Amino acid sequence: MTDKILFGGDYNPEQWPREVWDADHAAFDLAHIDTVTLGVFDWALTQPAEDTYDFALLDEIVEKNAGAGKKIIMATGTGALPPWLAHRHPEVCRTDFEGRRHVYGQRHNACPSSPVFRRLSAALADQVARRYAGHPALVAWHVGNEYGGACYCDLCAEAFRAWLRDRYSTLDALNHAWNATFWSHTFTGWEQVVPPNALSEHWRGPNHTAFQGITLDYLRFTSDAMLANYVDEKAAIRRHEPGGRKPAEPAGWVRGAIPVTTNFMGMYRPIDYHRWAPHLDLASWDNYPPDDRSQARTALAHDLMRGLKDGAPFWLMEQTPTVTACRDVNPVKRPA
Repeated sequence: MTDKILFGGDYNPEQWPREVWDADHAAFDLAHIDTVTLGVFDWALTQPAEDTYDFALLDEIVEKNAGAGKKIIMATGTGALPPWLAHRHPEVCRTDFEGRRHVYGQRHNACPSSPVFRRLSAALADQVARRYAGHPALVAWHVGNEYGGACYCDLCAEAFRAWLRDRYSTLDALNHAWNATFWSHTFTGWEQVVPPNALSEHWRGPNHTAFQGITLDYLRFTSDAMLANYVDEKAAIRRHEPGGRKPAEPAGWVRGAIPVTTNFMGMYRPIDYHRWAPHLDLASWDNYPPDDRSQARTALAHDLMRGLKDGAPFWLMEQTPTVTACRDVNPVKRPA
C-alpha cells in the first residue's frame, strides 16, 4: 500500500483563514508530516442544500496539500449532519435514551435507521468519490467518523423488530432466547417489542436493565444499523474505483485498490468491531488516553486493533500526547 509508515493526522483548514495555511505547511515540513486526512466534517460545506454540491473550497485544499507533496486520506464528510438536513428532515435527528427527540446540534446526531439519512449520506459519499477517485495523492478513504451512540425513535423501533424477525424467525424462539416468562414478558406480537430505554426496561441509565436479553440485542442491532450506514457509503465509493471494480460486501482489500476504513475507538463497547472488521480494508483507531497511567489499557487496545484483521497492519488515525478537550481530567505530569 505504501513503502513507509505514513505520518500525519486530521487537517481542517476550512475552519480558519487561508493566511494560516502556509504556516501550517511550514510546520508540517518541520515535523516531517507527509499525510493529511481532509473533509471529515465538511458536509455543510460540500452540500449546502439538498440538491446542491459545492466542492470549490475542498478542491482548493486538496490541491494545496497535493502540491505540497502530501498524501491524502479523503473523508466522506458524513461525521456530522448539516443544519439544513436536520431542519428539513427532522426525523434524521436521534431520539435519546430518555425518549426525547433531539433538534439540530453537536455530532453523532443522526438516526442510523432513517431512510433519508441513509440516502443522503450515501449520495454525498458518491459525489466525493466521483470527484476524487483516481487523484494521484489519494491513499485511503475515510467513511464517517468514530461511529457510536444510539437512537430510540420509532424508525429504530421498527427496524429493531425487523432485525429480530431475521434473527429469531418466530416469537417462540425470541421468547425462549430472552427467557421472557420472567416478569410476564412473553411477547405475543412483534409490534409489542419496543426499544429498551429509560421509558421501558432501564433505571439508573443504560447500564441497569430489568430485561437483559432485549438490552443486549438492542446493542447488537444498533451496531448493525451503523454498520449498514458504513456499508452504504463504502458501496458508493467503490462504484468509482478506477477500472469499475465493484466488489460484493464484505470486500477485502485488493492490491492496487484504494483502501476504505473508518476510525474505531479502542475498546469502545457499543460497537461490535469484530463484526465490522470484514467490511474494513484496514483497521484504524483513535487513541486518546484518559490519563498518564493507562499504558496497559492503550497497549491492549492496540492489540485488539491488530487482531481485528488477523494481525494485518493497522492505522492509528488520531491520538494526542497532551491535553484532550473532551476529558473530565487531563494528564498531568507528576514530579519525578
